[in-house]
Amino acid sequence: KRPVAAHVRARHFLPARRYGDTAVAEDAGGAGMPARHALLVAATLVSESSCIANVAAPLRVADVRCDAATGVWTLQLPDGVSGDGLPTAGPPTAGPLLPSLPSGAVLDLEQRRLEGDGNVGYRLWRSAGAMCRWMRRNEGAVRGARVLELGAGTGAVGIFAAALGAREVVLTDGEAGLLPLLASNARRNRPLLSHGTEVTAGRWRFGDDPPACARAGAFDLVLGTDITYSVNTERDALCGTLRRLLEIGPDNGRAARCLIAHEHRRADMFDVEAVLHFANEPAAAWDARDVCLGTFLASAREHGLRVAPLVTEAGRRVQRAPGVVEMTTDLTVFEVSRDELHADPTL
Repeated sequence: KRPVAAHVRARHFLPARRYGDTAVAEDAGGAGMPARHALLVAATLVSESSCIANVAAPLRVADVRCDAATGVWTLQLPDGVSGDGLPTAGPPTAGPLLPSLPSGAVLDLEQRRLEGDGNVGYRLWRSAGAMCRWMRRNEGAVRGARVLELGAGTGAVGIFAAALGAREVVLTDGEAGLLPLLASNARRNRPLLSHGTEVTAGRWRFGDDPPACARAGAFDLVLGTDITYSVNTERDALCGTLRRLLEIGPDNGRAARCLIAHEHRRADMFDVEAVLHFANEPAAAWDARDVCLGTFLASAREHGLRVAPLVTEAGRRVQRAPGVVEMTTDLTVFEVSRDELHADPTL
């Protein structure tokens, strides 16, 4: 299939998507950074600019394209700016979004665009690949487990767990329109699952009571990928749901382990300085300007949750042609557990 690209070019898109001298938007035929993510970056930069009005605005890339098939950003540097300090060779910036199964088979997933601005669940994101790679390295934690996926979207992560031998997988998403897609993808991959493995789907918005399919007993694993951005629209809904899953109770399906994969979207990720000079900066440094991770971590502390990184996959920046840089961002798989010592007693 031909990769779908989204184009980002200064002064050519709607003001609502603009930040600084660069704007972010989806083109008529594809998907790049969704509106929800774009507006988070915009809000961060507008806030910063109001505090440093007397400081010259940073130089930003002139053109940005995101390949939806790989998650690779292609950045056109401004005229006169060279990317000569970046590597020009080496392995591809990114491969397939999902790894293969131990058998060599790959998931067959339909990705479907839904009506309405800001919907991000119809397609795969790179964080899903990070979670699936963690599961490949830790098959013992998945085999025979009862698994819940939050914000499942296409169902890729939960179905991958089922194909690794999970005995039951419950796929949930807050968008009712995605439930048929979840059911369809589960059916498409049925031949990859063991006999007796059960996969069900239900609607679950963060902060709401769980659906019936998520209440029947405890979960061994709760998985979520690229769901941390939700804290910027409903700050405490996600952490409230995670806390509920990690609490002991007769009807709430207590989780033994909860893992979240997060793509680090730095507020200045399209600043020329960041692109050229922070290429090898560790994830901990990126966290300081991540457009949603800080909010998620603060909410987690207030809800008595500890968030610890298990593995980080570093992004890469490579100059593929003069003035043209390919970029991927860092990915981290976090484990969320209870930490009552720092909980806010009012929550």
